[in-house]
Amino acid sequence: MVLILTEADVNKLLGMRAAISCLERAFREQSEKRFWMPERQVFKATDTAVVRVMAASMPELEALGLKVLLGVPAKRKPRSTYFVVMLFDSDDASVLAIISAGRLTQLRTGAASAIATKYLARSSISKIGILGAGVQGYGQLEGLVAGTKMQEGVVFDVDEQKVRSFTETAEKELGIKVKQARHLEELYEADVLCTATTSITPLILGANLREGTHLNAIGSNAPNRQEIDHSSLVKSRVFVDDIGQALKESGDLIIPIQAGIYRADSIIGELADVVTGKIPGRTSDSDLTLFKSVGIALEDVAVSRAAYELAITKGIGEEIEF
Repeated sequence: MVLILTEADVNKLLGMRAAISCLERAFREQSEKRFWMPERQVFKATDTAVVRVMAASMPELEALGLKVLLGVPAKRKPRSTYFVVMLFDSDDASVLAIISAGRLTQLRTGAASAIATKYLARSSISKIGILGAGVQGYGQLEGLVAGTKMQEGVVFDVDEQKVRSFTETAEKELGIKVKQARHLEELYEADVLCTATTSITPLILGANLREGTHLNAIGSNAPNRQEIDHSSLVKSRVFVDDIGQALKESGDLIIPIQAGIYRADSIIGELADVVTGKIPGRTSDSDLTLFKSVGIALEDVAVSRAAYELAITKGIGEEIEF
């Protein structure tokens, strides 16, 4: 029997706090090298359709699976599915579950930033800033609400309708008020700043970042995309989710490295090793810290396994002969 979990099922099963908890365990497995994760495969299926395949295994967590992301740029339709996870039995490799993974992706991305903020930001956080009022921007807010004692938030996006929806949903679902930033520059007043856009030109300038700021940069997940300028990197203690993948996929890193204005060996290390204490994160309240995330399969498989276990316990989802 194979368990089918829809987006609605995932929403019932897994919240942000649970995602943060299981992801922190996964990062410990990553730090201790108790995992397998081949390079993400990306290819064009047609002239316009792109397919991404991500797989990982963490035997200690009985987590084995792969995620497939599909789509045509600017053609995603509401209520259609473009993300799917297949979860396998870690003992005999039989198929356990097929899970719609749009919400799972939002959860794991927000949870990763929440963990980065826990280990890299200053201990006292009162204000957060979000650049980008889309699905992933909202996931960043969810993660920081769940993982910090933030008191206020501010969001900026050129699409004011998105901002209105963002702020209304935040008050309704999270019980917090998030203000609209009329100008991008207002975001620099935040203690923690999250970027979640598809920009191909830098929007965040290192010259404007205040001492002590922590930055979660999640939007630049392609070589031609760049949300933060090179001086943001130069001024910061930079951490990534996976060094090899980040250097291959993130324009935030690739573009300044190719231009000779930033060096790959300036990256301090991977977030997982900060979680386990193998490398130091923040060294003083004045440090600028930066988590550059491209999203890794290990994160997807961890949250998928958590959702599956909850589904079995609660009897949610549909089991089918396969």
